Amino acid sequence: MNNPDLATSATRKRKLRDSALLLPLFGVFLLVSPFITIFTGPVTVFGLPLIFVYIFGVWLGLVILARAMARRLDKG
Repeated sequence: MNNPDLATSATRKRKLRDSALLLPLFGVFLLVSPFITIFTGPVTVFGLPLIFVYIFGVWLGLVILARAMARRLDKG
């Protein structure tokens, strides 16, 4: 029998759903003013200010994580 236990499957899906609910809070934490001021120095990455690279990197990471979580939730 290749089917996983129903209780284990339900627990895994609940944990993934809870993680998906925490993702926006994690994004807010990474983009709040006190934390983001760490990256406001005169440093550049490929000619772009570090703050731009950080903001768009966080945004891209959140989009990728949200898509991965949505796909896993849709499967189950």
